[in-house]
Amino acid sequence: MKRLISLLFLVMSVLPAMAQLNTDHYFYVGKSRIYFGNYAGAIENFNIVIKLKPYLPEPYFYRAVAKYYLEDFRGAKEDLDKAISIKPFYPEAYMERGMANHELGDLKAAVADYDKAIQLDNDNAAIYNNRGIARVTMDSIDSGIADYTKAIELDPTMANAYLNRSSAKQMKDDLDGAIADCNKAIHLRPHFASAYLMRGIAKFEKEDYAGALKDYDICIRLDSKMAQAFVNRGIVKHKLGDAEGAIIDYDMAIKLNPNIAVAWLNRGIARETLERPGARQDYEMAKQLDPRFAEQEKRYQEEQRRQQQQYYASAGASTPQKGSQQKGQQSGAAQPQKTTAKTDSTVTKTSAHAGNAIAAADSTSNKSKTAGPYTRKRRRRLIVVDEEGQVKETEVTDGRIQNRNVIIKLEPDFSISMFHKDSVDYDKLQYYSMVIDALNQKNHNDPFLVITNKPARDNSWRMQQYRDRIAVETAILKTDPKDERAYLNRAIYYALDNKFNESIQDYDQVISLDPHNLLAYFGRATARLLMTDYIQSLNTLPEPETINIGGKKAGQDDTQKTHAQVLDYEKVIKDYETVIYMNPKFIFAWFNMGNTKVKERDYYGALDDYSKAIELEPDFAEAYFNRGLTRIYLDDIDGGALDLSKAGELGIDEAYSIIKQYCN
Repeated sequence: MKRLISLLFLVMSVLPAMAQLNTDHYFYVGKSRIYFGNYAGAIENFNIVIKLKPYLPEPYFYRAVAKYYLEDFRGAKEDLDKAISIKPFYPEAYMERGMANHELGDLKAAVADYDKAIQLDNDNAAIYNNRGIARVTMDSIDSGIADYTKAIELDPTMANAYLNRSSAKQMKDDLDGAIADCNKAIHLRPHFASAYLMRGIAKFEKEDYAGALKDYDICIRLDSKMAQAFVNRGIVKHKLGDAEGAIIDYDMAIKLNPNIAVAWLNRGIARETLERPGARQDYEMAKQLDPRFAEQEKRYQEEQRRQQQQYYASAGASTPQKGSQQKGQQSGAAQPQKTTAKTDSTVTKTSAHAGNAIAAADSTSNKSKTAGPYTRKRRRRLIVVDEEGQVKETEVTDGRIQNRNVIIKLEPDFSISMFHKDSVDYDKLQYYSMVIDALNQKNHNDPFLVITNKPARDNSWRMQQYRDRIAVETAILKTDPKDERAYLNRAIYYALDNKFNESIQDYDQVISLDPHNLLAYFGRATARLLMTDYIQSLNTLPEPETINIGGKKAGQDDTQKTHAQVLDYEKVIKDYETVIYMNPKFIFAWFNMGNTKVKERDYYGALDDYSKAIELEPDFAEAYFNRGLTRIYLDDIDGGALDLSKAGELGIDEAYSIIKQYCN
């Protein structure tokens, strides 16, 4: 007995040590993944640590860092709230939350977080640097400069702080001071490409075009993938009358980053100046990227019309008809828009965990008597610069763009499928079902069935395998026409072979033999839905599983009518309700019913069903994803973003792209 007690004591003492070792391993691997840029993988590691030790603040903090890099700012803020609630004296968490609040546009909350961080750690230069950015963005430029100066006092080697102060000085028209700060940053980091970009901007503002051109050349030599440097160099060349050279730079900028609207617009102006084709197409692309540039396309068309009227008036001829006019509009022979060149400025933001930076400035267009490119005022421009000199540019707007027609695809329905190596993503969580497990036991795991929304590819050899299985079950039914399990198996194989009518008939047979067979009702409902999806994949129906943000799709009413002719959704919902009546915890029925209600445009009903699925399975990633999309459609951006954040946290990486594009 003593030996047994000693052994038990030894085992019990070893287990906590193993748990400590495992959580430490996952934690440090997660931090390493952040360092190497595998942010989704890092989140998976921190999820494990949080499940085992939810009382530790650090895993929440570093998971927030990973989400911040993925631009899931609401998700990051939620994790930082948790970290701070556990550890109120956590300056790094306050600074990180300040950065998240800044990205979400809550500048007052960002400054408050930075204030708190400074109270707890008043020697941290990065905090002053970030507070300076928030203050400058709030138009408190002098306060921002004071913060940048304090950051430099604490860390004289902080190149980002010099660039921030340079930007703020440009906003105050202290161009010499701005250039001096850029010079200091270059002295500290001679190969910091974005410092040359910043200095080139200041020199351009002083109309030192030769100096600006030289700085942009150096910037591009140091970082040949910096799209903004090519745009700015193109603007200088354009301003100096070298439209040919400007087009080459605009081409490169567009190749590196096709989303820079100004590059398209300015290339159109340069092409129009040189009477080259393609100007109209460039204006159209600029308008798609930034609706405010629609005026440029209208001006181009009006200029075409005016010139033609002048030509025919001088020739004594009448103005051509509309068809001839449109033909002439495509020639590209029009006068360029007359604008003056204004320069750009940059401020950078330092992260608690890396040297990431963000810049804020403004922009508008102005007209003058000389032909030139479209440029913008400094104080409306937003440039993001990291320590490696990579630049991402957006623009501060007076309001969000309305009526965006964005089609987003829901996570598909769950259905019964045979297990294949490539039929289920091993990296994603699979949800256990006692019901399907019982069927596998009856079949002696031959075949092994799963409930998944990641079906196998339709390879010809696999289809033959399904047909072989169908033949086996058909032979059994010839011997025993009342074999319920044979009908059920054959119904599953028919559905996998895209023979949906036969599948539904077999499910009907199972239900007639056993009205309490849960899988038969579930399978019949999914077979009906799969039939519609299959028909849609042949392009005979409009897309059934889309959510349109910001506007009604053309032919939406017709879509509903066409679907109704092919599928009665009420029958599907009735089958799912029967499944839920038999087993209220069958999460797949709740999820699929939510998807069906989206197709019926019953969005609030769908939200209730997704919520029930999540209540039953708190890690149901697909339910979070679809509920998030539905909430966004209903204009609950915050709720939708948090749901998508959770879906991303649980492994659906596409969620972060949607958050970035439509929630931030």
